Amino acid sequence: MAKTQKSNPQPTTRAGGTKISVDLKRIYEFDAGDIVPDINASRYSNLAYIQVTPRDLYIDFLEMPGVKKDGRMVVSGVRIYMSHVAGQRLSQALGRTISEVLEKGKIEVLKK
Repeated sequence: MAKTQKSNPQPTTRAGGTKISVDLKRIYEFDAGDIVPDINASRYSNLAYIQVTPRDLYIDFLEMPGVKKDGRMVVSGVRIYMSHVAGQRLSQALGRTISEVLEKGKIEVLKK
């Protein structure tokens, strides 16, 4: 098993001869409690298409029915890419959450 080397960045020379060191590991260290969501967009979707590729998956969240432009229906949407593992976690979390609120009678039941 290979030994992990400690991060020891070499100083970089900037214009004017000033040297700086950038330790990316230290920059990206944080406690889970320090995470604050910064939601920069919010959209409503009433239809989603899911596609899986060998490398990742993506979900197209669409706003139906759309708007007619130049004789064609244009549907706005947002595409979200994620890894297979993130997709599996999303699926599990959605299934668990929806089951819990269905049991409590807090959401409408899907008609078959």
